[in-house]
Amino acid sequence: GSWPMHLILDMWMAVHDGDFAAWRAFMEQSFCIRTFDSLEETEQYKKVIHMETRDLFMYRNKGPLNQYIEFQGHIIRTLFRSYNNGIGLNMRKQPVKDMCSVLNAIFGNEQH
Repeated sequence: GSWPMHLILDMWMAVHDGDFAAWRAFMEQSFCIRTFDSLEETEQYKKVIHMETRDLFMYRNKGPLNQYIEFQGHIIRTLFRSYNNGIGLNMRKQPVKDMCSVLNAIFGNEQH
């Protein structure tokens, strides 16, 4: 996985009970995406948008501002409905911490 996926799983959407298949289904349904393990899996579809995880992470809605705000709001709500509380695994199959400890690791412990 790429760094955005590692960061997402460190803060949100931990894998519970080691069930990566259930996590994948939840991720695909939550963000209306389809993930593949190999390029051959895409051959059954007529039109496929190939996008690196980095590009998906940086995607910006090309519609009007109100649609962009709605889209960003959906992403933020989806993530924060599934924030990590110290239970579960990340992509490296290591235990996750709670979301606040990850934010502190990124931005420091200083509070203003």
